[in-house]
Amino acid sequence: MHTQINQSQYIINHIDEAISEGYIVPYYQPVVRSSDGKLCGLEALARWKAPNYGILSPGLFIPILEEYRLIHRLDMHIMEQVCRDIAEVREAGGIVLPVSLNFSRLDFELTDDLVAEVDGCRRKYGVDMKSLHLEITESALSDNDVRLQSTLSRFRSQGYALWLDDFGSGYSGLNALKEYEFDTMKIDMNFLRNFSENQKARVILKCIVEMASSVGMQTLSEGVETQEASDFLREIGCQCQQGYLFGHPMPKDQLLSKIRSGEYSVPAIG
Repeated sequence: MHTQINQSQYIINHIDEAISEGYIVPYYQPVVRSSDGKLCGLEALARWKAPNYGILSPGLFIPILEEYRLIHRLDMHIMEQVCRDIAEVREAGGIVLPVSLNFSRLDFELTDDLVAEVDGCRRKYGVDMKSLHLEITESALSDNDVRLQSTLSRFRSQGYALWLDDFGSGYSGLNALKEYEFDTMKIDMNFLRNFSENQKARVILKCIVEMASSVGMQTLSEGVETQEASDFLREIGCQCQQGYLFGHPMPKDQLLSKIRSGEYSVPAIG
């Protein structure tokens, strides 16, 4: 308990320093196409390299930053780092893969105009909006939230792709599909746990993919750890996959090294 309190206080007191000193950085987890296993995107995930504690788990610092309404500083810092990384890769002649960014519900409350803030960050580094996918978790949505609906509609009208994250993790999933417009559904990893022995889970996964397709959404399954799961997802028409089978979150330079070595292949451009 004492350690938890110390860590919580450390996070609250050092978030600004961690951002300014570069202790918080994006790690990138590969997203692959089900059809051929080629990289089709990345998810940016925050990692905090704290001098006094080592690498802090996002499961520790993100809830604390949300509780103390400090999460917007983190999310915009990660977005700026991602845009900078994309610009560096582009200027070096590399292939730019789209990157998905996680946004908290509080991001929509803690700034007067999130669309303008996101767009300003993107333009600062000359990043095409098609290179950025904006993720919001199912649990962050609620019925009749006019401000949230309006902001998401503005993002879509400007050309940003919106992803519904962790679909199936709560009880509002179907309402979310009815009330909001998303381009891609990320299926929660819990559906893949022990799925090989759970026929019901397999049926539900197939139904989710078919339902998403029927309302014009792409699907991506999280938490893919076995070849059996990957093969099943391909068979039922899930377009993309993400999980430890394809790679853990990693620093930008490590990812680029793996691409150059051929460990990851990317689709041809044009």
